[in-house]
Parts: sequence; C-alpha cells; structure tokens
Amino acid sequence: MLKLNSVMAALLLPLSIASIQPAMAVGKGIDQEASEGNGNARDAYFMLRRQGPTADFDVAAARHAAVEQKISAKPAFALPAAYQHAEVWQPIGPAPMIGGQTPTFPFIPSPVSGRVSAIAIDAQDGVVFAGGAQGGVWRSSNSGATWQALTDNLSTLSVGTIVVAPGVHPRNQATVYLGTGEGNFSGDSYSGFGIFKSTDSGHTWQGPLGFAQFRGRSVNTLAVDRANANNIIAGSATGVCGVAGLNPCGVGALPNRAVYHSTDGGLTWTQVLPTSGTERASRILQDPNVATRFWAAMAPLQPGGGTNGLFVSNDSGATWTAVDGVATGLPVADLANNGNFVRGYISLMNNAGTTVIYYGTSEVPATSTTGDGGTLYVSTDGGTTFTNIPAADGFCQGQCTYDMPIAVDSLNANVVYTGGAGASSTDDNTNTGNELTPSQFMRSNNGLSGATATFASHVRSTDQSTALHADMHAITPWPGHANEVWIGNDGGVWQSLDGGNNWINRNTTLQIAQFSGCDLDPFDSKRAYGGTQDNGTNGWSGSVGWPHLDFGDGGFALIDQVNPNNLVHTYYNQSSNLLGVGYTTNGFATTQGNYLGSFADDPNTTTDGNGIGFTDPVLFYAPLHLDRGVHDTLYYGTNKLYKADAFFSFPNQTPNIFHALGTGATGQVLAPGGVLTAIETVASIGVDAQTVFTGSTNGHVFRSTDGGVSFSEVDATPGVIAQYVSDIVVNPRNSQIVFQSRSGFTGASPAHNVRKSTDGGTTWGDASSGLPDIPVNALAFDPVAPNTIWAGTDVGVYISSDGGATWNPYSNGLPNVAVFDIKANHTTDTILVCTHGRGAFSLVLDAIFIDDFEGN
Repeated sequence: MLKLNSVMAALLLPLSIASIQPAMAVGKGIDQEASEGNGNARDAYFMLRRQGPTADFDVAAARHAAVEQKISAKPAFALPAAYQHAEVWQPIGPAPMIGGQTPTFPFIPSPVSGRVSAIAIDAQDGVVFAGGAQGGVWRSSNSGATWQALTDNLSTLSVGTIVVAPGVHPRNQATVYLGTGEGNFSGDSYSGFGIFKSTDSGHTWQGPLGFAQFRGRSVNTLAVDRANANNIIAGSATGVCGVAGLNPCGVGALPNRAVYHSTDGGLTWTQVLPTSGTERASRILQDPNVATRFWAAMAPLQPGGGTNGLFVSNDSGATWTAVDGVATGLPVADLANNGNFVRGYISLMNNAGTTVIYYGTSEVPATSTTGDGGTLYVSTDGGTTFTNIPAADGFCQGQCTYDMPIAVDSLNANVVYTGGAGASSTDDNTNTGNELTPSQFMRSNNGLSGATATFASHVRSTDQSTALHADMHAITPWPGHANEVWIGNDGGVWQSLDGGNNWINRNTTLQIAQFSGCDLDPFDSKRAYGGTQDNGTNGWSGSVGWPHLDFGDGGFALIDQVNPNNLVHTYYNQSSNLLGVGYTTNGFATTQGNYLGSFADDPNTTTDGNGIGFTDPVLFYAPLHLDRGVHDTLYYGTNKLYKADAFFSFPNQTPNIFHALGTGATGQVLAPGGVLTAIETVASIGVDAQTVFTGSTNGHVFRSTDGGVSFSEVDATPGVIAQYVSDIVVNPRNSQIVFQSRSGFTGASPAHNVRKSTDGGTTWGDASSGLPDIPVNALAFDPVAPNTIWAGTDVGVYISSDGGATWNPYSNGLPNVAVFDIKANHTTDTILVCTHGRGAFSLVLDAIFIDDFEGN
C-alpha cells in the first residue's frame, strides 16, 4: 500500500481555488476524497521516471554503481576557458519556506523546511539530529536555532532512521547510526545502501554496513543493545529507488525485507524474522527493564504471510515469538483475515519497574464510520496483556502506511502522543480552533487508563502563533525531560516544552525542500520560482528564506521570460478530477489563496471548461512550457498537446482558452500508450513558434514544423532507450542542435540517457558517454560558454563542454542528491538547480567574455 496524496492538496486546495472567484464552485475539481485517491498517480509519476529495462533489473545495484562511477571520475573537472575560476554551487534555500502551509482551520502560516523522516536526541551533549527524507542528516547543538548538514557527501541522502547508541561518551564523540532509505512507503521514498556509523557525533562516517542485506531497501528502524554495543538489530522495509512500490528497485534482485541481527557491530548480519521469506519491519526497541528483551512491530506484505504484528525476543534478538492473539487482547495480524493491517508501531517506557507498551496498528477500528485506520493498545504488565484505547481510533487518518508514529513521554507513562495525516477542521467551523479528534497530532494524559483514556488535539499552539504541518513521521521525547517532545513531519521540525500545548518552530536553517520544478527570473539573478512536494509553490528573492506563494503539491513552475510578473504552475493533475494550472499576473505579490485558476470542467455538469479534455490521461505533474517566441503563449500536456495564446491576458476561468494541437477533430495523441512529459519550442523572439517538440512517458518524441498543425514522430525509441523523456532542449545559439534526456535505467554502456540531434530533430544519436546508468532529469545549455551543456541527474550535476561527446560530474559544493530541474539564463549568467531533498543551488558565472548569443 502506497502513500495517499498530500493532505495539503486534499484540504487546502479546495479553499484556495474556491477563493479565486465566487463563481467557481467550492471543491469543483479538487475535493478531498478525489485528491486523496490520487496518491497512486504521484507514485506512478516517480515509477515512470525510474524504471529499469526489465522487471527484475537491479536498480539498487545500478544506483550504487552510478555513485561509485561519479566518485571515481575526475575530482576537479575544469570548467571551460570562458570562466575565470572554478565556480562553486551556492545553497540558496529555502531555509525555510516562510508562511508555509500548515493545514489548520483557521489557517496559521508557519515556516516549513521539508519532509523529516527521523529525529534522534543525544541528551548528554544536548544535540538534536534530524533526517530529511532525501536531505541527509542534520545536527543542532542549540535546540534547533541553527542546523549543520552532516552527510552531503554520502552515497545516499535518504534517511530511514537515526539512532544514538546508549551509554556515556566523551563530548562530541557519540556513536550514531544512520539507517538509509526512507521507510514511509511512499512513491518517492528513495531506497538506501545500508547503514552508516559515526563515532564522532556525525562529523565523519563509516560504511555502508550491510550493503548485501539492505541495498535497495529502507532501514527504518534500528536498536543498539545498551548492554553490548556490538549487538545490533535492524529492520528493513520497502524502498523504491525513486520508483513506486509497483516495481521497487528490481523485485527479483533484492534482499528480503526483514529483521536482521548483528553481533559484531554491524559487520555481518543474519535474518532472524521471519526465518524465511520477507516482511517489512516498522519499529524495533529494547525493553527498558529487561536488557535481553527486544520488541518488533512488523508490517505485513501479503495475505497469509504469517509473520505479522507484534513480536518479542528474549535472547537479545536471536529468536522471536509472536505476541498477538486472543490471549493477549491483540488482533491476529494476518492479512488473509484482517486486510487493513499493514503497519504497526510501538513505544516503551519503564513505569516503576514495569514495562509499559503502547502498540499502534493500521487497523480500521470496528466502530469507524470513515474507514480511517489507526488503533491503539496499551499494556501495563510488560506485554502479557493489552487493552484497546478507543479514544485514539482513526489516529492515522487514512494514511497509516505513510505516517503513524506513537511515543510515550520519557518520564510519565500516562502521557502518550500519536501522529497521523490529520484533518483540517474545527468542531463547529467557527474559527475557534477547537479541532475534532482524531487529528494529526494528539496527546493523552491518561493513557494507562486504556478503555477510558482520553485524547485531545494539539496541532496548534494555544496562542495561535504557530501550527504543525500535516503528515507526522517522527515523535521523539527528550530523555529525562518531562513533556519535552520533538516532532518531524512533511514540513520539518517542531519542539514543544509543554507536551504540545505550545510549539516552537525549528525550521530555521534546514534546507531540505523536495523540488519538482523551477524557473529563473529573466532579469534578476537572485529571483526564482519553484514547486515543491507537499509544500506548495515558493519564490526566491535573494534570501534563503523563500516566501510561500501558493498551496498544494507544487509541480512545474514557470516565469514569463519577458514579463516576470506572469507566473504559472501546476498543483497536481488527475484525469476526470483536476487538469489545469494556477497563475498570476502580479508576480510574488500574489500569495496563497489569491492565484487565478484555469481548469478543465466535467462536461456533464458545466460548460465553462478551459478547453483541456477532462478525461484525458495526464501526468501527476503535467508538463508546462512557455513559447520561446511569443512569451505568453502557454502549452500544457496530457496525452495531447494544448496551446493557449496570450494566456495571461484572460480573466480567471475564461472558457476554452486552450485548444488541442495536431491532426484530428480533438487533437492528435502524441503519447501512444502514455502521457506527455516534456515540451520544447523553437522560435525567434516575438514570432509564434513553428517548431514544437514533445516527449512522453514511454519514449515517443514528436515534432511539428508547422506550428502544431501536424506532428510526426522523430525518435522511435530504439532498443534499450524506450524510457521516459524527461526534457528536450534546443541550443539557443544553433536551433539545429537539439538534446533530449531520458529518465530511467537501461543496463547498457553507454547508458543512452542523453540523445542528440544535429539536424533539427530529424535524426538522433547517443550522447551519453561518461554519464552513469542513472536517470537524467533535466538539461540546460550553458549561458556563457558555447558547446557546453549541463545535466541534472539522480546523483547530481554533470557537464559536457564538447557538445555532449563526453560528460563529467560537477559537484563543487553540491550535495550528492537527485537534481530534478536545471535552468540557465544568459542575461544574468546564472544556472539554477533544484534538488529533490536539498533545496536549490545556483552558480552566478564569472565570465571572461560574453558569447554572441542569439535567442532567449
């Protein structure tokens, strides 16, 4: 089961779009139920971009080989002679996104940074570690006032868990374990390469340990024995290599998802649960009273799997016994009989010599009227019996596979916290702030009471000054501090000193935004616009703090290259639900809730659609393009290509401003069996483009030379390169030179992930020598040096200074992270890269000469 779509899109978009114009019906195209159901669309988006040539192709091995190839390449590649010195990528944020989307009613904007999947605390040194989903490990020694990135040069920045080994240590010499691979089971929960170990509080790292057992998986739970530091137990789960769980990392090539045991500090590992087969592990903890006892909460994979639910080991992790069943008061976690049991979570505490266990499952409670999962149990006798806590029913809010942490206070066994997706409503919709339960973060002060325990929502500070972002992934009480709790969610990190009554926003210098697309201002080198996952669309004006400009999932984001006040972006797209864009003609002055909208409407209920086919198949992040000649002509791709002339001149929701291009009464299908992914035009400034290119999910490249009246396929996806076309770019100095990038794995050498045409797109050849077999996501021609082109890949940036004949990595100051978009601007001599996990970076090029440049 995969993560459902973001609560942001589900709950805030209806408000923002509805508020655009009173005539537009509330929730017309974006209702909660429909948008919650399109999580599979986002998962499919990532899957299509990162497929292997066969179902059992070992994507994990290919990704590891790509990292090794990058490391072994030239360590200091020289930029072209046009530059006076080697340029260094500069981090530009967001750190944080200001006024981010924290989904409460009434709305309380709060700073956000990005998805945090793990939090660990070294109470001895007063240090907090936070792990970004694809942003690596960060360290703060001043309670989150500032953060330091620790793992930018590791082979993966995908974090599943962070554990500080128990025991006394010299200052700044804590032993810290990093389990790589995000274990939140979402479509972009990147897998990892195993476990890394630091003996100096995260400043340096050894590893990966357990590569054979954990490659292509997520290590999302890990326990270090307090009585024997060499005794370690780790749990692995699904990791998706950037691919949806439908085809995770080469199904037949990967090690089992399971519980593994090491007795030599992680050098070697043995699978101990299940003894054969594969089951995901969610949470492993050592009993606070009995050092030889460990507990494991599992996540079933298939009906009748037999190794599901809660387990206990009484021999330091060597062997395990199931705990669930009638005798203990727990459900038998067998998917054959209990199909909604897909994840479990545990939290333990020593209560006067007795171990208290809180155990959460993804079960849909029998009394549920919504179908939302989340059932909580408590044991006050060390795990012999358990009692259900009905007040917590539905605490996951329908997204238990993605977000369901629970935690007990470090000093008070009665205080227990739960996290989930959450609802953004009050009890009476009167803006009083009294939220219904269950909500995305709840606290009970009497959890030990079991059946009579009560819960209250604690999403907002009581003074209404700040609020939590949706989708909780980590709840970590500070050891020895009553009521101090740190949380990590899709918006970053928050701290409370009073059990959640009030929150302190700790999204200060964390740069972990997951960009989907971005663009540069045509005239200002310190101005950019970008769409981010779960955190909307944001703008950069020179400061690392980026103002949050619009709601939802942010996809493609474009700036009109003649009038930069014209901005357009996508939220998410789904056939028969939402197809279209949000836009403004007032630049960054337009903020969330005030964007104009242009959407397709259901022809059975209304006639004011924008001309895009309501039932067209479409990518989750539908491709957009502004014409290279007539700057305000907008293109939008489904399986067809749509064009809107003078797009920004039309009022909100004016009917039928888009028209389909190509032959046929309703336009031409340009993505047979797929959908469009890339659009490019060739034109002189002020002249409507006559040459138009499109690329598709399944490798089809079409070209029109008559302004879109007709299209012909020009690259028939030969052999191993029938892969997602992620970008098409035309050389602005010579329109006969066209490049396309492919996002996927081919298993070949060269990888065929960049192709080149020297005759305007009529014929194509390989141009990928030097690139690893890794998805290439975006391309951009250098704004200064002729014959030079940049590529954004899943392992960073590469450059070719010989027209694509050879490629070299250029990571000078750039973390080892997936680059999802790259843009270059000749007027400002600036290059912008937007990463999926480490925010944005730029190069402002210091050139000896300015090339004679034709085009824009």
